[in-house]
Amino acid sequence: MAKKLNIDLSPFAAALLIGLPLACSLPPVKTFEKLPDSPPAQGRGNQAADTASQSPSTDSNSRHWIQINSNYDTYLKIDKVDSSLLSNEEKCLLPRGTRHNLAAQPEWTGSYAKITLENLMVGCSFKTGYVYEPHIGSFSNSESSPRPSNNVYSVQTTLYTTENNSMEGGSKDRCGRPLHTLDDYMNWDANEVSVAMDKYALPYGTIIRIPEIEKRLKVKDPIPFKVVDTGGAFYNQGTSRMDICVGHSQSTIYSSKYSWISHGKFEFEVISLGKSIDCH
Repeated sequence: MAKKLNIDLSPFAAALLIGLPLACSLPPVKTFEKLPDSPPAQGRGNQAADTASQSPSTDSNSRHWIQINSNYDTYLKIDKVDSSLLSNEEKCLLPRGTRHNLAAQPEWTGSYAKITLENLMVGCSFKTGYVYEPHIGSFSNSESSPRPSNNVYSVQTTLYTTENNSMEGGSKDRCGRPLHTLDDYMNWDANEVSVAMDKYALPYGTIIRIPEIEKRLKVKDPIPFKVVDTGGAFYNQGTSRMDICVGHSQSTIYSSKYSWISHGKFEFEVISLGKSIDCH
């Protein structure tokens, strides 16, 4: 006797069978399953459409992939610009913690990795684009395509103070700890200098150097600038914008001692990373 089959049709499939019109559309971006920080077993991807029957990698010896940092979402973009400047057709979401199979090793171009996906994502019209390097947690290793090791970035700087008014944010950083000013550091009253950036650009407590500022101030030892603050003006700016805390009154901003820093363009080097984007 034939076995009875229990078929549970989704509303979508049922509508197809009985000929009803469909009033739904595909989502603009595919949803991915979040993975742990450590890479899954070799040959397994994280996209829902990635199965054992997927076309093989272009490299027969290893599969190329990148995994997005587990702290925040990012985008595959058609150009190396801030994602807020691109239309939805020019960027594709890469959710936090997800791994993506590539047709080849990533090419590192400064603060970005140029990648080519092995397969098109649903809702995405292109496979080759740029991913912001700090948002990549790990990738398939290759001596021919090493990840940048110098951690040097270009940044536009502005200045702020510890004044508590509508223009400034007071004497505490975003985690409620005291701000340390450049003026205090130069007067031997602080061991570091507080700076504000995009919250998701670098972990809280990251120490950086700005050699050109050290040179202009004629100091012998590196100045430890510490990423501890943020603000609405830095949202989605990555490492391209930085606010340096220089003093306790706005007059410090306009003094000849520091005014040259404001709206300057400098390179900075990451000395040590903080533990996480959250307060610790």
